[in-house]
Amino acid sequence: MTMPRPIPTSVRALLPLCGAENDHEALGACRGVGRKLRAAGLDWHDLAAVIPVDGGETELFRRRNEPRGAARSEFSRRREDPVGASRIRPFDAYAWKHAYSPKQESEHRARVRFCQSRPWSFSARERAFLADIARLHGNLTIRQGDWLAALTDRLDQELRTA
Repeated sequence: MTMPRPIPTSVRALLPLCGAENDHEALGACRGVGRKLRAAGLDWHDLAAVIPVDGGETELFRRRNEPRGAARSEFSRRREDPVGASRIRPFDAYAWKHAYSPKQESEHRARVRFCQSRPWSFSARERAFLADIARLHGNLTIRQGDWLAALTDRLDQELRTA
């Protein structure tokens, strides 16, 4: 049986900062711990495995000393899935691409056409935004969708009062 890699000592210095009152500071410390663990070839599960549990023994000690084929927690089963098994997809920077359904996307296209049919109602910045999203082939971001809705609502309100 192979010995686990030790947790870097720099992680020990960052862990108390994860409980900081300032959310930005705490999140930065947590992200720093994650970076240090990845650099050492470890992850959060490895860090959790070396924390002592009720009897003073670690999860790693328990796993080593339990009989083969014994039932394991969901936590450890997830870690030991065979390669290629379905895993939870991590959040990534491109998750916004699927923020809206195809029906909502077609509604956005209709809103853009509605707004572009009356360009005199918008500032140069707003017209540039409408032109940019009209050329966009993908889904809008949440912020773009909100801005488009605000422009459409404002134009609709102007037409109702006229």
